Amino acid sequence: MSAAGPLTAHRPERVAVVIPAKNEAERIEATIAGAREIAGVDLVVVVDDGSTDATSAVAMGADALVVRHKTNRGKAAAMSTGAQMVAIREDAERADGGEGFSEELHAEPRAPGHTGPLPVIDADPAPDRALLFLDADMGATASAAQPLVDAVLEEGVDMSIALLPPQAGASGMGIVVRTARRGIERATGWEATQPLSGTRCITRETWEACQPLAPGWGVETSLTIDALTAGFWVKEIPATLHHRATGRDLRGQLHRAAQLRDVLRALARKRHLAADLEEQTETVPPVVEHADDDGDVWRVVPEVAESIDERAGRRREGLAILPVSGEFSASQIRALGDADVPALDAQLRDLPVSGEFAPDDVVHLADTDLGALAERLRSAPVAGSFAPEHAVIIASHLDAQAPTIPETLQLPLTPDEYTSLVVAAVDEGDAP
Repeated sequence: MSAAGPLTAHRPERVAVVIPAKNEAERIEATIAGAREIAGVDLVVVVDDGSTDATSAVAMGADALVVRHKTNRGKAAAMSTGAQMVAIREDAERADGGEGFSEELHAEPRAPGHTGPLPVIDADPAPDRALLFLDADMGATASAAQPLVDAVLEEGVDMSIALLPPQAGASGMGIVVRTARRGIERATGWEATQPLSGTRCITRETWEACQPLAPGWGVETSLTIDALTAGFWVKEIPATLHHRATGRDLRGQLHRAAQLRDVLRALARKRHLAADLEEQTETVPPVVEHADDDGDVWRVVPEVAESIDERAGRRREGLAILPVSGEFSASQIRALGDADVPALDAQLRDLPVSGEFAPDDVVHLADTDLGALAERLRSAPVAGSFAPEHAVIIASHLDAQAPTIPETLQLPLTPDEYTSLVVAAVDEGDAP
């Protein structure tokens, strides 16, 4: 666990469960039932993230509060939507007076000219619920998340993370786990045992301090880094939870590749944890008095140094030539340092990649041997161009040997297939 102690000002007394779900109609009802068995839970929210099956209907039949994304927006977006729904429900409860509200007990006496009692605003409302995030495929084992809730409600932990036992059928998560673990340790000094564990109980104060979330599968990595660097108490807690494992087929490898891409992007965002450039100030040298040989005293006023805002603006303008979609943030500009932008632009455009890079991708690739990456991509037995996310994943493992192509796969491969083989090769220990 982290060395920090409880930091939240108002400890939660209840818990809302948030379950991001996509095409989990077969398991969602059992997961909801298991969540309701957890002491302290009085609200279950299911976020249907673009399902094409009956996930929403089954969840509503199980009496969960359901909100649906029309299209799949990813895990981080589903978590954010769930947290927003909990906040909306709590605002409505406060406006309605709460479960213990009684007009006779909670109203001022009648006043002349009024037809009824005046409501009394509660000066000491109940603390916001903590948020417990559960995977939709946990089924009845969801009730085993009780220790995470106890740690937050009773022990004062700000974010508890589930340490899961070995999962039946699980295979090939090593490279993604190691990447996240090393990145978290470099950023915070804390070594996580299971950095990708998505089952977490977190106070609302901690949750708000960790916004905005990193997108997609990088959300757990960013949550851990942000909570620790903000001084909150993070603790890993054993919990006998079980969910459907990711296999070693092509679908499983593509899932791991997507996870690795998002973790790398999240780490690129958190590489520099100081305040943004726009928030920094710079000290102007004081006026200096200088006496010449005749005894005359001259007041020398140095030129006012260029402001941080102006310098950041110039650097942002220089980066505009790069093949990037979106603008660089101040922290991303700082991470690129004194990079030779024209040379970086030429190297990025030389890659056999179709589409523009995200700013996080450029931050990551700036520290990569882009010449070697271009050679690796061109030598791959692949038809068509790689996507930017493929290049980011392969760039992270240039020291690994090129993957062996199974005889069962017909050449040429798709970029997805080749990238999944890279991840599989590193998982199996081919990397030094």
